[in-house]
Amino acid sequence: MGQAAPSNQCDTSDDAITEGRVVAIRSSADNERAPHVTSSRISRMWWVATLLLVAMAATFCLSCRFLDQGEWVRVVRAFSEAALVGALADWFAVTALFRRPLGLPIPHTGIIPNNKVRIGKSLGLFVQRNFLTAEVLEGQVVNISGTIARFLRNAANRERIVAKVRALIPQGVQVLHDDDIKVFLNSQVEELVRKTDLARASAKVLRALTSNQMHEVLLDEVLQQLQEFFRSHRLWFREQLRQASPWFVPEFVDRKIFDAIAAKTEQTFGDALANKQHEFRKRLLESLYNVIIKLESSPDLRARGEELKRVVLASEGFRAYVGSLRDDLLSAIDADVSKRDSLIVQALQRALQNVVDTVADSPRLQHKLNRIIRGMLSTLVGKESTYVADLIAKTIESWDSKTLVAKLEEQVGDDLQYIRVNGTIVGGLVGLALYGASAYLLR
Repeated sequence: MGQAAPSNQCDTSDDAITEGRVVAIRSSADNERAPHVTSSRISRMWWVATLLLVAMAATFCLSCRFLDQGEWVRVVRAFSEAALVGALADWFAVTALFRRPLGLPIPHTGIIPNNKVRIGKSLGLFVQRNFLTAEVLEGQVVNISGTIARFLRNAANRERIVAKVRALIPQGVQVLHDDDIKVFLNSQVEELVRKTDLARASAKVLRALTSNQMHEVLLDEVLQQLQEFFRSHRLWFREQLRQASPWFVPEFVDRKIFDAIAAKTEQTFGDALANKQHEFRKRLLESLYNVIIKLESSPDLRARGEELKRVVLASEGFRAYVGSLRDDLLSAIDADVSKRDSLIVQALQRALQNVVDTVADSPRLQHKLNRIIRGMLSTLVGKESTYVADLIAKTIESWDSKTLVAKLEEQVGDDLQYIRVNGTIVGGLVGLALYGASAYLLR
């Protein structure tokens, strides 16, 4: 019993919730180390109980040796004899729960390790049937989202969670670098492109732009590009006009005509940029709407979109681009997370803070979230589900006997030692009572 670990008291503080024991997902390495985890407090209690047993044995032997020294020695003998019996009986009972006393093959000892499969199933069913029923999950006793929000409102708790997520990101990135995962991701991208109706998808994007007035930015960019193109290719346009002009028209006339056209064109672009109600701008917008309608309804444009998809999917360049984009993204994530001022971590902290503040300050939102959470849990662990029960049973069954004993002693070890101490004291007192009763009756 001296190998037991921390006390049985249930710590409900924030730290205990965060650092609490999640027995279902410990690694096998942790399971191997578990038997060696000890608590000095419980070790002291084991020594107290054991030394008390030894003291009663020694007292009994001495009192037997000096029994002729007087009545008080007989009293001591009666107390120590009964106390020794009580101490031995409780030592045997406590030890028999976890192992065979002194290694002897005594029937009905080592109860817990010998019945761990049945204990696992019983414990799993107990949790499933009493804590994860639809009635409990759908009740209003526990404000799940509010409790989580209050827990996360503590900055230290948020920091711990963000730190854990930050530590997991590089592991996730490393997994995504696996060749099989890359092949899977590439196939998913290709399947997404294959299923996408490019014409209608383009129409939806353009409609989204127009509904949010973002098309004005698009029109400004188009007009600026047209204006810049005209300015940078002015000599080319002038040469085209000269070549199209009849031979009998003098060159100075061509030049004058072109200068007038050029001035008016640049003025039109400038006015359209400055005036949202300009006629040229309205005509461009009307053309944009016509393009959206055609993209949504034109079989010809849809067929062209399908042909474009076939060309893209057949292109090795597309696959190389997707792979390069994926690798660059993973490398950027990995590099950012390793920085002290990581943008990803900062974004995660801000997002978590915003969510927590919103949920914590809104009882109505908490109520809605609680309904969603309870509904999901009820679906997962409803009456027909034994998922949690099976998980608990399989986890306990997978532990070796030493691990199981160590984990249970970790929870109840201190109280078990008190049972031994109490058994010794109560046994001694009962011995005194019996000695007094016998002395009275034999007078």
